[in-house]
Amino acid sequence: MPRAYALDRFAQEIRRALLEHGEVQEEISLLPPPPEVSGDLGLPCFLLARRLRRSPAAIAVDLAGRLSFPSGSLVGQMVSQGPYLNFTMAPGELARQVLDEVRHWGDSYGGDDVGQGRNCVVDYSSPNVARRMHIGHVRSTIIGHAIINLHQFLGYHTIGDNHLGDWGTQFGKLIYAYRSWGDDQAMAARPIDHLVDLYARFHREAKATPGLEEEGRRWFALLEEGNAEARRLWQWFMDLTIQEFEKTYRRLGVHFDLYRGESFYETMLDAAIEEAVEKGAARRSPGSPAVILDLNEYGLSSTLLRKSDGATLYLTRELATALHRYHEYDPALILYVVGVEQDLHFRQLRKMLELMGYAELAARCIHVSFGTIVKPDGSRFSMREGEVIFLDELLDEAESRARAIVQEKNPDLAGVEKDEIARQVGLGAVVYNDLHQDRRRDVVFDWDTMLSFEGNSAPYIQYAHTRCCSVLEKAGGAPERYDAGLLVEPQEQALVKQLAAFPRAVRQAAQEYGPHVVAGWLYETARDFSRLWRDLSILQAPVGIREARLGLVAALGQGIRNGLWLLGIEAPTKM
Repeated sequence: MPRAYALDRFAQEIRRALLEHGEVQEEISLLPPPPEVSGDLGLPCFLLARRLRRSPAAIAVDLAGRLSFPSGSLVGQMVSQGPYLNFTMAPGELARQVLDEVRHWGDSYGGDDVGQGRNCVVDYSSPNVARRMHIGHVRSTIIGHAIINLHQFLGYHTIGDNHLGDWGTQFGKLIYAYRSWGDDQAMAARPIDHLVDLYARFHREAKATPGLEEEGRRWFALLEEGNAEARRLWQWFMDLTIQEFEKTYRRLGVHFDLYRGESFYETMLDAAIEEAVEKGAARRSPGSPAVILDLNEYGLSSTLLRKSDGATLYLTRELATALHRYHEYDPALILYVVGVEQDLHFRQLRKMLELMGYAELAARCIHVSFGTIVKPDGSRFSMREGEVIFLDELLDEAESRARAIVQEKNPDLAGVEKDEIARQVGLGAVVYNDLHQDRRRDVVFDWDTMLSFEGNSAPYIQYAHTRCCSVLEKAGGAPERYDAGLLVEPQEQALVKQLAAFPRAVRQAAQEYGPHVVAGWLYETARDFSRLWRDLSILQAPVGIREARLGLVAALGQGIRNGLWLLGIEAPTKM
């Protein structure tokens, strides 16, 4: 059952009071007032004015004088201001209820059950087999992992699918290359690097020997036909690649439920094409095996489901994949975390599904697009010019740089502890640098910004968490009992309201497939905690207030941990 957190209850109390007031019958719209207006929610009285034939300002004044709320209500004050009736939360009661909620829900504070256990398939990462993962793969992997966490947190049963690029003519070329030039010792030592070298050598040799391209196509045809040698080598390449990928994924804290590459759907392709033709979504080309998907009338151009030589295309495999997921999981959502350059591809897929009678499935297929990673000058990394950064090397460098910063900040840390903190800070910096920006924008890759202990960065937020832990350790732990109603100072109330806003930030992030919403909440919370730390004493505060502030610090630590977990970032206790 969906949870009603403090801000939800605040709005519910206002709506209930207005509905009990006989003149208010229509749908009630409550909106946050502009920053210059004192209040937490406002009621515009324009719609009421039409029905009651009175001015909005007069209605606001009348309601302010007649509405009442019981003791213990979250509603503190009502003030009419022109055509608006503005409501302010009761500071003490808000603090009591919010901190009680955080203590009650703990690691699940901010979560919900809106998903009600429905399946949510998330298709993400999806690198090509027999390739090293590089900086270009980091966005899909990190964004997809955060989206998995968000939907789990909201009660969905998530299914993370690493839809590997494991099929196509390139595997025929790779099989030929290995049979011709493969080195068993090199495969044992550095399998992926050797496969990459073999693939590159094939293309170099093919320039001088054009017949090699045909050999590559021949071996892929043998692979499709089930040739034992081709299948054995292909499966070996697959197993070695996944083993290497898993090492990187473990470093990122990423786990997949499925590794179903394009090859998994190979036996389903003919049926998918036949269904598309039978239902009039696609048509056969006269005198040719080709099958045409003509979407010109929808502004989506024309493409193929089968080529004239009988080969299928990526869109064919995507169709078979969507249909299989639909029949196997009946998912509420299928989220494709894929770069923005594939926008046309997914629009074609959805339109084809609609034309085949799967309008409901088409609506559930969401392309969660994202921009690319660029250098500080705005230019893109170029693989052709050797500018590619491999993902393992990126993480190694992040840890190394973080270790130097941690050494400077806290030289007394033990070596093993320092290494662990460097790992947490370095990884967090890489992940947060991506997720704190709207996924649709390009992300600037800049080491100094990523690892800064100031401003909008993971180390800044992680440091706020370590401060919470440090204060509680010095105090002997969080107090069992305290009166949160004493937390009425502006700095305290800012943090209470931040905690109260966390559940809404989580919901918004899931609805928009935008982890940056949670990242924004984390930064604002860490910033407000820094102000409290600067302005108010915690451990030296008077009895009663001291305990209340320690309770607030404990709640803040919990909220920051929950937010960081959603982004796939760890929360160190020391830095």
